[in-house]
Amino acid sequence: MKNIRTRFAPSPTGSLHVGGARTALFNYALAKQAGGTFILRIEDTDRARHQEDAVAKIIEDLRWLGIEWDEGIEKSGPAGPYRQSERLNVYQERIQTLLDEHKAYYAFESADELDAQRKEAEKNKQNFLYRRENRDPSDFPSHEDADQARRNGKPVVVRLLNPLHDVTITDEIFGDVTIPADQQDDFIIQKADGWPTYHLANVVDDAAMGVNFILRGQEFLGQSWRHKLLREAFGYDEPKYAHLPLIMDMQGRKLSKRDGDVEVDSFRRAGYLPETMVNFIALLGWNPGDDRETFSLSQFVELFDVSRVGKSNAKFDRAKLLAFNTAAVAAASEDRLLAGFRDFLARNETPFPANDDETLRRVLRACAGFRIYADIVDKCGVLFGPDDAFDYDEKAVQKVLAKNNSEGYAMLEAIKPELANLDWTAEAIETWMHTYCEKHELGMGKIAQPIRVAVTGKAVSPGLGETLTFLGKEKTLARIDRCLVLRSSR
Repeated sequence: MKNIRTRFAPSPTGSLHVGGARTALFNYALAKQAGGTFILRIEDTDRARHQEDAVAKIIEDLRWLGIEWDEGIEKSGPAGPYRQSERLNVYQERIQTLLDEHKAYYAFESADELDAQRKEAEKNKQNFLYRRENRDPSDFPSHEDADQARRNGKPVVVRLLNPLHDVTITDEIFGDVTIPADQQDDFIIQKADGWPTYHLANVVDDAAMGVNFILRGQEFLGQSWRHKLLREAFGYDEPKYAHLPLIMDMQGRKLSKRDGDVEVDSFRRAGYLPETMVNFIALLGWNPGDDRETFSLSQFVELFDVSRVGKSNAKFDRAKLLAFNTAAVAAASEDRLLAGFRDFLARNETPFPANDDETLRRVLRACAGFRIYADIVDKCGVLFGPDDAFDYDEKAVQKVLAKNNSEGYAMLEAIKPELANLDWTAEAIETWMHTYCEKHELGMGKIAQPIRVAVTGKAVSPGLGETLTFLGKEKTLARIDRCLVLRSSR
């Protein structure tokens, strides 16, 4: 297919969900591979749920993933504006055209009246489908009738006059899907507040922007018949469709917040690399046709083919995502890890000196083998905070300090004067510990673990020489003193 034009058209009702990120990624790849155009459009006609700050968040998340658009919001283009709230005059004109051609009509039923019709259908064990009984255009309410209804306080909407024929959607993934006429209604295309519905605005914009390949989530497949009827009414060309399989959690339920964070920004704040997220999201429903699981964004663009998207629901395996990130971290250069670490620090409150690159590099080396950047905070964030701001892990205290008649506390008392007289380098500290252990015939853990628990509150930290040099001599001794003072309160 030549001159492919795809789009990602999120509704800014919250942060970018991983499902939305997959839709954007696949549309981007489809367009880029064919030398086509990828459009970013903001669909903000749902004013009740609209969150203006979500627009900037979606844009930021897409760019963090490396997904850049050719036309759309924040960019120029021949079919702008690319925000639906700025295109209301376009929709009004198209709706008026349908009214003038008797392909749509005004309706005035109140919510109570519609509810009564719905209950009557349920009473008769029927599905409620709104259809105008008198379908003779000469009897449709006029514009003056609509104005009078508004003055009388009635909600005035515009509904499409459904031609009531079976509608078949040919989908590149799911094949032909037919919606029988007896399952269709005269659906609303303009709400009582004057704003268009999603269906109307979506179809009008896709036509105006030349979108000829619609790739979106499977949840929209059941709505596509409405879009096809609207295109028929307007005389628009029908695009190609491809609906992506649902994303489920590991229990087979539709992915939602009950299974943990599902927004792109939450994974960014946790310390995942964007290239990991792209790699992982790409495999949610698609496969390259072989056993490859690791590829960059540009490699994915080269490999992508809609025919490789399956019908089966995709599983969001968080353990696999973590494994992907662990491997990506291990393979990354220190410069790449530093850039990622700085991005992580900019989005989280931590005690690390965010502008001290040399210290941050030392931290990265000390925490080699970390999975996500949040692990670094857990492992050595305590070394950069106030001396009295951390708690002691009671299990570590009992196992390392209090056991065997307070053997660990006694060790701290014994070694503190020697620590005070050391040259404070990692090498000098490590040499002193080895010498002390040999002299007193002790295992390294007998001296290292009491110090570690005293200065960090837990039994795990970077190597002790690195740990103590991060702290410095003064803070190390102060924390040992605090530990010994707190002993009496336990």
